[in-house]
Amino acid sequence: MFQSSGLARRGRVCICAAAMLLLAACDKPAVAPAAPPPPEVGVLKVESRTQPLTFEVIGEIRAFQEVELRPRVSGVVEKQLFRPGQMVRQGAPLFVIDTRSLDSAIAEAQSRVLEAEAALQRARQDVERYKPLLADDAIPRQTYEQAVSAEQQALSVVESRREAVNRARIDRSFAEVKAPVTGQIGLQMVEVGGLATAGQTVLATVSTLDPMLVYVSIAESDYIAYTRRLNAANRSGRAPAQPVQLLLADGSLYAQLGKFDFADRAVNPATGTLTLRAVVPNPDDLLRPGMTGRLRVTYDVVENAIVIPQKAVTELLGRAFVSVVGEGGKVEQRPVKTGDRIGDQWLVNEGLRAGETVVVEGVQKARPGSVVRPMPLSAPAAAAPAPSAQKP
Repeated sequence: MFQSSGLARRGRVCICAAAMLLLAACDKPAVAPAAPPPPEVGVLKVESRTQPLTFEVIGEIRAFQEVELRPRVSGVVEKQLFRPGQMVRQGAPLFVIDTRSLDSAIAEAQSRVLEAEAALQRARQDVERYKPLLADDAIPRQTYEQAVSAEQQALSVVESRREAVNRARIDRSFAEVKAPVTGQIGLQMVEVGGLATAGQTVLATVSTLDPMLVYVSIAESDYIAYTRRLNAANRSGRAPAQPVQLLLADGSLYAQLGKFDFADRAVNPATGTLTLRAVVPNPDDLLRPGMTGRLRVTYDVVENAIVIPQKAVTELLGRAFVSVVGEGGKVEQRPVKTGDRIGDQWLVNEGLRAGETVVVEGVQKARPGSVVRPMPLSAPAAAAPAPSAQKP
């Protein structure tokens, strides 16, 4: 019984101690939770610069002159006077076709000339013999006139046979196939001993390498927009002197500038595109026929341009907005008017000034009126400067 009362007293003491601790805890003030730090966002300080406006289109590179060598006479190829791939000069002999049949044709034509000249000699003798007899009415006039006509006919035959000799000699000269232009010759298509047919067989191809041509096809709407902007730039003196740059297949920029020299007379109705041609210098023979590249066409140059990354711009209900970070990191959502697209950047026509800071990364964290912690980003590389402008 005494043991039970002791346990009861100890229980009452524990309960009293717990109650006192609870009352002491209630007397302390409540601690408020710490506020979260402002979210970090990547920002970029807006700068103005001179910005060329360009568009790019895929082009096919061709030789300025590319000539297929076809023989003008038929025969067996007897000689090849070049190494494939070498540079050849205009007029240099490249192939020789067997001339035996051509020499025989010349000899036959010459013999026909001798035959015709003999007939002409006989006709002239008849005229000379009949002429005095006609004065004494010893022969009919019709006989004399027939002799004169035969003489004229024999003379025409002689001239025709002589012309046949000239044609045979010309054909003989065609047995030597010469380079039509100065350029690089490709691989022979017919080996020595092969038969070549006049006007049909391709013996080889010669291409000029400097300058080169780049053919592109652009949509009708792009052509209209490009022409209008270029004309406006020409009137204001902003147009670049050489508006064409070539990007090679490996992405590198070709060192030489080019220019358009031809536009097709009509739009292709099947594709809705217009073919344009640009001339590009090729002093180092880097460009080759059959290559492809991209033409970067500069149609205007904007001074004091504001250019920002595309990911800094958000669209809402057909309008464009950017998040501008002001004093104290406070965010302002500002409407802007964008212009041309330049790679992965936008040209901003209205709404931004040089020196302001825009959010580029973490735009979803930068709510209007909120405070952010701006983290500066490196500015994107500017587009290649346009060539110096000049008035047309």
